[in-house]
Amino acid sequence: MFSDMKLIDTLYQPNVAMIPIGDCLGMGPAEAAYCVKNFLPTPTRIIPMHFNSFPVLTGTPDDFEKECASLGVEGKEIIHPKTYLGGSALVPKKEE
Repeated sequence: MFSDMKLIDTLYQPNVAMIPIGDCLGMGPAEAAYCVKNFLPTPTRIIPMHFNSFPVLTGTPDDFEKECASLGVEGKEIIHPKTYLGGSALVPKKEE
């Protein structure tokens, strides 16, 4: 999470933002939702990324969607990996 995300939004007005939500190597769902709300008002599509590929990455797209809802993020399509590419964008967790 960094405030220059707002500068990127102001200069380039992106349509799509890819946001890490894994909670260890980047942002967690709460921080990512905060960034979408406060630093990235322009993108209409948000793609959560960097989650579920290592056990230490605990954030989930469902958690991210809940955090966005709790902050009142509106007008954004959150592209959930379960529905994108027929679910093949979601890496299944290995059974322990």
